Amino acid sequence: MDQKKIITTQILEDLVNRSTADKVSVGDIINSMEAIGFGLALMIFSLGIIIPLPPPFPSIISLPLVVFSAQMVIGMNAPKLPVWLANREVKRSVLATMIQKSNPYLRKVERILKPRLSLMNNVIAERIVGFFLLAFSSFILVPLPLSNFIPGLGILITSFGLMGKDGLIMILGIAVGIMGIFVSVSTVFLGFEVFYMIRDFFANFVT
Repeated sequence: MDQKKIITTQILEDLVNRSTADKVSVGDIINSMEAIGFGLALMIFSLGIIIPLPPPFPSIISLPLVVFSAQMVIGMNAPKLPVWLANREVKRSVLATMIQKSNPYLRKVERILKPRLSLMNNVIAERIVGFFLLAFSSFILVPLPLSNFIPGLGILITSFGLMGKDGLIMILGIAVGIMGIFVSVSTVFLGFEVFYMIRDFFANFVT
């Protein structure tokens, strides 16, 4: 399959355009894609974490992230949702907004991905990656300061690596997710000063 077609949101756009209902079920989103892989499934739902969307959408989509990552840990070949979760619905307009906001960034990502670090693309490595993703997605459910965005970004970056079989990007995503948990927990115990210190450190490093 062509790499650009792997991570495009064209299929989701078609689903939104075909639907005349006000809401779309989570199961319909998954079922609209043939032979969907964990990378694409994780990407779709992690986008709803990092793109500002009205509640309860972030809460709803964090649950599939937990399910998918757990399925990776136990060695399933493809994502599958339980009926109670597949029947959960999101507004069609919210889904359309998510697609519209994410498309420009996805096009840029397409140009970066390439197969690297093949040791990250085997069954054992995928289970290890799934373990980290399970930790990140479970952490998102915890009502702590800053517990959503950075771990969600880590999941998103890792999902890109899974789709492109890019081990380097997977490792980067895991590192971002770990940093997100560290920042959130540190903020709870040390206050927001630690967050600003980390932010200023990275800002100075980049400049």
